Amino acid sequence: MDLKEPELRDALQQFDSLIIEYPDDRHAIPEFTSFITKLVKTKTNTVTLPIEDVMAIMKEKKPLVFSILRSEYSNNIMINVVTHIDKEYGEAYRKLNDLKRKLGIILKY
Repeated sequence: MDLKEPELRDALQQFDSLIIEYPDDRHAIPEFTSFITKLVKTKTNTVTLPIEDVMAIMKEKKPLVFSILRSEYSNNIMINVVTHIDKEYGEAYRKLNDLKRKLGIILKY
C-alpha cells in the first residue's frame, strides 16, 4: 500500500461492491447515480480521480445501467459528462487495478 487516499479507497471499494452485487437492470440505477455523485465529489491529494476508468468498466460490466444513465439522465450535466467519456476497457481495467493495488484494495472482479 503506497497511497494514502482514504476517500478514494472507500469509493473504489463501493464500486467493486456495486459491480459484484447489483444486477444490470433498471432497479440498480439509484445506487449507481449515487455512487457517481460520490465519486465525482471525492477529494484526493496525490492522484487524479479515475472517473474515465470507472466509467469504462461500468460500460463493459453493466451495459444496461450505463445505457439508461446515458439516455435517461442526459439532463443531469454530471451524469451526461461522465457517460460520454470514451476509454478502452482493457486499458481502464489495468489502470484502475494498478491504482487499487497501490491503495491496498484486494481485487474482487
